[in-house]
This record gives sequence, structure tokens and C-alpha cells, in this order.
Amino acid sequence: MKYVQRRAGRYEFRFPLPDDLAGKAAPFGAPASLQPLINTATKCFKRELVRSLKTNEAAMAERKALAEIAATHALVDAARAFVKEGPAASIAPTQIEALAIAHESRILRGDEAFREKGLGFDPTFHRRPQHDGGMSDVDLDLYAFAIKFLDQERRGELARMRPGEDISMQVNKAIREAGLVLHPDDPAWRQLELAFLRAQRRAFDGIKARLNGEDVPSPPPPPATPEAVTTKGLTINAALEHWKGGGGRGAKKPREDSVFEASRAVQRFVEMHGDMPIADISKAQGRAFRDALAALPKSLPHKLIQLPLPELLKRDLSKYPARSAQTVNKTLALLGGILTRAERDGHFDALGGWTNPFHVAFEIATKDKEPYEPFSTVELAKLFNSPVFARGQRPRGGSAEAAYWFPVVALYSGARRTEIAQLRLCDLRQSSEGLWFFDFNDQGEGQSLKNSSSMRSVPVHPELVRLGLLAHHAARLTRHPADAPLWSAFIPPIATRAKAWSKWFGRYLGIHVVDDPAKTFHSFRHTFKRACREAGLSEEVHHALTGHSGGGVGRSYGRERREDGSLDRGISMARLHVELSKVKFDIFIAAQKSQSANDEPQNG
Repeated sequence: MKYVQRRAGRYEFRFPLPDDLAGKAAPFGAPASLQPLINTATKCFKRELVRSLKTNEAAMAERKALAEIAATHALVDAARAFVKEGPAASIAPTQIEALAIAHESRILRGDEAFREKGLGFDPTFHRRPQHDGGMSDVDLDLYAFAIKFLDQERRGELARMRPGEDISMQVNKAIREAGLVLHPDDPAWRQLELAFLRAQRRAFDGIKARLNGEDVPSPPPPPATPEAVTTKGLTINAALEHWKGGGGRGAKKPREDSVFEASRAVQRFVEMHGDMPIADISKAQGRAFRDALAALPKSLPHKLIQLPLPELLKRDLSKYPARSAQTVNKTLALLGGILTRAERDGHFDALGGWTNPFHVAFEIATKDKEPYEPFSTVELAKLFNSPVFARGQRPRGGSAEAAYWFPVVALYSGARRTEIAQLRLCDLRQSSEGLWFFDFNDQGEGQSLKNSSSMRSVPVHPELVRLGLLAHHAARLTRHPADAPLWSAFIPPIATRAKAWSKWFGRYLGIHVVDDPAKTFHSFRHTFKRACREAGLSEEVHHALTGHSGGGVGRSYGRERREDGSLDRGISMARLHVELSKVKFDIFIAAQKSQSANDEPQNG
């Protein structure tokens, strides 16, 4: 039968495209229905359409081929019509949204550049050479007057739902630059004009806030490439940028380490499948990417880690330690989160029954679902009798004094690795009662927290005072400003430095204490929680110390406002100090002098 061919014991459907299409460049804006005929890499029509008929029986193959023949002829007719007539004279709601966001971003970025340069007027309103950046007082007054006038004009237009002529000109320019086709009578023109008007009003709100001294970041512009604003929606790289931006002023942004890991995951996906429109990513591609990640070791030498994913998979990587299923699932969850954000923004509205292609995680064995375990007393004794603690060694990978203090602080506070790493000098301070405490917050450069409950104040344990933490703090405070890092090596970006430190500590732990995947730096947090229970601390108290959420609505009652505007955990500092002092460990840690005097690590 024509179009049916047997290959490797199975039948497949092979349909050569006609000469007027085969190999020809596909015009921009091809609808999603024609994508089976287009090579996504070359942007040209394929020369042949090949599909498996999924049978090894000739009669069954011929019956299946009949349906394929009819469907493919219809696709060819649609492709010829598209080549002749061009794209449909309309645009999708996602395109309108993308163009409006780009307009708002353009205004706010222009405002940043304008105010950095200044107008250059002197008080007599004569032009003068602008030697210094920024706005003079006269510049600022003139600019504020102009923005107020324009904002009032836009408010009036929005109240009347009648965009002015300049809005129409801006829409026309944006449509032309995006390479989109829109019929003059299309109702989408009015939707675009109103969207641009609202975007301009939002931008003016941001500019007025800036003129009042507020720090208002400009939203990242959507990709300017035509592929990113077609009816197929954003590419995965563009979706990543939107996810990283978090949204407008006041919107929650992903943590620094999550951004780093998500960016790496998207890079690997693009290496394997290309910078695909997110609407085109299938479950099959999600599974293929999952399996590719599972085939990669958890760590590789530098010369290999730089290779693209397809090239890496060709290598023999069996001598390197295998990657855990949980790590793969974490990567898939990040990618799934990026697409979930895009879904909330309406980028999949045109797709009926869309499901997230990265929701293909491995099923984790029950024994591995809770991998971290607390350290035993014997393991803690081994650790604190190892070279860093007993002989004052400061290995370069341990980042000077961080090698000593990170484990000790974690043991007596239950804080996470990144929470400790990002502490500034001003984050270790005294309360009104004179009690020293850690202020875990996300107010400084490079600081981030896992969630809102992680923002908390934790008293400094008496053992940390005995070991000299306050002396270390005082020594650094005499030579550095209050917003400097508490640990000399941990200047922003914090996440990448903390990750590198964690790798060093994992190696150190394996050599001197225990080589067990269930025992990592995070085990200090588990050790602290267990010690809290052994000391008789209530769950409410040790949750307040570690930043865990839990309990009913009553847990939110009685909370007082902290200095940074956030709410405390509803328990006074004095009570937390008393309770924390009950937590003890049957080990001895020798007090070591801090190595931060010259801020240089020693070899060891």
C-alpha cells in the first residue's frame, strides 16, 4: 500500500510533502495545527512526514494508514492556504499581555536611564554641561510635574475608556516591530490600546513611587523575538525570565539558589530539546529529560560538566557516583513551577486540557523519603575532635572561620546552611532586654529565606557565647560596616558560595566522621530538633526557634511586629532564651580563636 513501509519489524506511515512545500521556509506565524509539518530546528517545512503505525500486522497497518492519509492531505491543504494567505488577522490574549508587559517595562527602564542621566538644568533654567550623573533638584521638580500631568491625562482616558492618539501610535509601532499581522477592523486593536493604557498607568505608579524615594525594580521585558509572542506563547527561556522576575512591586520572588538551579535546569533542557515554546513541550519530552538527568552523575569534573547534555550522555559515566531520584525530582519540580507560573498568567488558555509536562517525577522508595538523620553523640564527638575544631585548621574550601562556626551555630540554633551563610554583622545584635540574638531575615543584598515562617529571631545559645562568637562579631565590627557579612568569605552572591561550602563540608564529614548520604549538614537541624524534644521544649517553642510552621489559626494570635515590619512567632525573646538554654549536648567543643583577623584562610 502507498505510504506504508515496514521497518525493523514494525509498519510506519511515510508521506513525502509536495514540491511546493518540501524544504521551503515556513512563513512566520504558522498556527500550531501546522507544526507536525515544520522542522522546529530549521523553521522549514519537512520533506517527509513519518509516523509509526504501532503494529507489525499488515492489515492493521493499512487500516491505520487510511486515517493518516486523510489527515495529512488536510494538513497539506492548510499549509498551502497559509503560505498563500499569510497568518490569520488576529492575535491571542497571551500576545496582547506580552506586548503590554513589554510596553510597561520599556517605560520603567527608560525612566531609570533618564533619571540616571538627569536633565542638566541649573536654577536659572539655563542648560549646563552635565558632568555628574543623577537629577538636580530642579530636574526632579520638572520631571515630577511632567509625570503628574501625563498620569492625570492617562487616568482621564482610562475613566472614559478612550485611549488617546499617542497610545494608538505606540500600539501600531509595537505590532509592526513584533512582525504581527492585524486587520484594521479587528476588535483586538481596541483590546491592545486599552492594555497599553493600563500598562502605562501601572508604569506611572512605579515612577511616582521612585520619585518618592522607593526602590521599584523594572519588570523584565518579555523576549523580543517573534517566536516568543506567537500564538504558541513563551519559549522556556522566556518563561524562566518571567518566573525569575516574580511579578510587579511587592510580589514574592524565588530564592537566589532556586534561580541558580532553575537556570541550570533550563539550560540542560535547551541543550537536549532546544528553546521550545512551552506550549509545545510534551509529557514524552518531560520523561526523556527526566531519564537523561537520572543518567547523569551527581557530580562531574569541570572538563565534563561544561559539555552539552546530549554529548555527556554519549560518555561512559559509570565511574562517577549516581544521581539520586530525589535530586532529579527537585529539578523537575523547579521546571514545573516555571510552567505553573506561566499557566497562571494565561499562556496555556488556548490549549484545552493542558497538563504540566514536568509532572513526571520518580516514585521515591519509602526508606528514602526522609533521607536526613540526626548525628549521634559519637558522630558529634568525632566531628568536634577533628582538625578544624581540635587543631585550629582552616582548609581553604571551608572558607576561613566558616569551617569552624557554621557547624557550631547550626548545632545550637537549628538554622539552615543558607540562613547562617547570609548573616550580616547587623543580624547578630541585642534585644531591649540585653539578650543577643540572630535576626534571620531577607532584607539585605543576596539574602533570601525558604518561606515567611523562616523570618525569625533566635537567641544566641550560651555555648556559642562561651566559644567566642560574640568576640568574633566584635572583632569584625571594628573593621567593617554593620551591613558587612558576619563571615568574611560570604559576600553576595551567597547561594553559590554556600553550595560550594556545603560540598567541602560533605567531603570533610566523609573523611573525619561518617560517609553516609543520610548524614549531611542538614542533619544538624534534625539533631537540634531532637535535642529540643529531649530537653522538654514544647513544639510551639522549637518551631519558633527553627522557623517551622504548624498548628491552627491560634498560632498566629499574639504576634508582635519586628523591627523590619514582619511579625514575630508570638513568644518573647526572654522566654525563647530560657527554653533554648535547656538544650545541651553531651560533647565538648574546644574554643578556638577566630581566623578572621586577616580574613585569609589557612591550609589544613
